[in-house]
Amino acid sequence: MSDFLKSLDPRINRLSIPAEFGSSFPEKDEKDQFITYEVFVQPKENKAMQHEGIVHAPTEEMAFLFAKEQFSRRGMSCVGIWVIKTTAIQVSPITENGEDIYDYINKEIMEGAEENGLSTYQVFQLAKRGKQHSLSGSVEANSFEEALWNAKNTFADDKPALNLWIVKEEDILKIEGDEFADIWNTLPDKKYRDAMDYKATEKIKKFKEEQQKA
Repeated sequence: MSDFLKSLDPRINRLSIPAEFGSSFPEKDEKDQFITYEVFVQPKENKAMQHEGIVHAPTEEMAFLFAKEQFSRRGMSCVGIWVIKTTAIQVSPITENGEDIYDYINKEIMEGAEENGLSTYQVFQLAKRGKQHSLSGSVEANSFEEALWNAKNTFADDKPALNLWIVKEEDILKIEGDEFADIWNTLPDKKYRDAMDYKATEKIKKFKEEQQKA
């Protein structure tokens, strides 16, 4: 196997494929700076969610509002938004020369993995350098490592995947479908320039309450 390219981004570490490459997203040292969030959008109905960029914000509420303003101006460019704290995402190494990352995933990666109970994990694949990661689907697993193994058995096909991102369902702030259309309805006085007047805060509050119960 050719050498994996290692990111210079200090936020990024790697899933254990194989063990010597193992690590995870660390929490950044506490500093006087905003938190980084990854933003995913659904461009059209029946299209997969895809990574669109990042926002920096002090809270989940502001992260979503920044994402909405930056990536869905006037509701025309997409039909749904997911916001995920960067440190909640586990990433695989990235391969070279069209090699398939699934070829290097074997059942042994689950040995010694810390099991946290059965959860749903969303799997994003990178099909080509320079493109966005897009959602392949979800798997059920007891750990990130098991999710990776289950992703291979579920999504591997003739088209190589160069890199994988895996995230727990419970760590995703989702607003999509009818809810997404609803957040563009402003107050009667049409304060369309005031982000806090859009109907997003109720959705975010519900998301945080569900996280606390989990």
